[in-house]
Amino acid sequence: MNTAALSPLLSDTGADPLDFSLIDRLPAHEAGRGRLVIGARPGDARPGLLFVPGAYHGAWCYAHYLAYFAAAGLGCAALDLRGHGALAQDAAFASATIADLGQDVADALDALAGSWVVVGHSMGALPALLAARRRAVAGVVLLAPSPPGDLPGALALPPVPPAAPRPAPQAAEIRARFLATAPDRDVDAVIRRLCAESPEVLNDRYLLRVAIGDAPFGAPGLCLEAGLDTHDRHPPGQDLAIARRYGFSHAVLAGQPHCMMYADDWQTSARAILQWHRAQFG
Repeated sequence: MNTAALSPLLSDTGADPLDFSLIDRLPAHEAGRGRLVIGARPGDARPGLLFVPGAYHGAWCYAHYLAYFAAAGLGCAALDLRGHGALAQDAAFASATIADLGQDVADALDALAGSWVVVGHSMGALPALLAARRRAVAGVVLLAPSPPGDLPGALALPPVPPAAPRPAPQAAEIRARFLATAPDRDVDAVIRRLCAESPEVLNDRYLLRVAIGDAPFGAPGLCLEAGLDTHDRHPPGQDLAIARRYGFSHAVLAGQPHCMMYADDWQTSARAILQWHRAQFG
């Protein structure tokens, strides 16, 4: 996919990419242990897009995507996984696993009528893939994904201490790792919405404890690699290896940081998803 040649499929908004307030005005309802925020109901037979956030994030991080894909005439929804976003963290949150989050995604798919593409970012790629093993999906999109634990050559990371939720990253890490932005960028809007993360979820990813298997999914897929991602967590070639394992398309978005969905030029990744969706489903 030549993303440099993508034409403006929709008018780009001039909104602050760190203004997530739209998410607070959209309808939402419970789905199992999670919470679905609805951008638009499907208006035709084309599959909708279910967005699954990564570690520390909630549905809020997809606010711009929901507006974008709704304007494109597609059904779209974003998921607060248990203990994330608008959902409180109970005493059991510190023991929640990626398998539990995968059940949250499966429950969300059960609650949505019609056909859906599941979209997972970073750690959220793993529960998205687990749910796609348990439920029929129209497609899979992975954004800067964490690797399945059984991917040959996958990079393990040092574990975090167990028992207590891990505090969310602060400004310096958000600027450097999430956004690849200036060291004085105001990221308070992100800090206010990030939440603590279950140490079991983090260690499931860091210690490569989540096996997905190498069987095809029976549905088309896309893996978008963030060109500005940090190599200590996303070494060169890892995203391509994930895509090849499952027969997914792969593209490198050269100027995009890890959290591409609220980057300054978030429209680049949104257009790439939309172009792929139109190529697959019309």
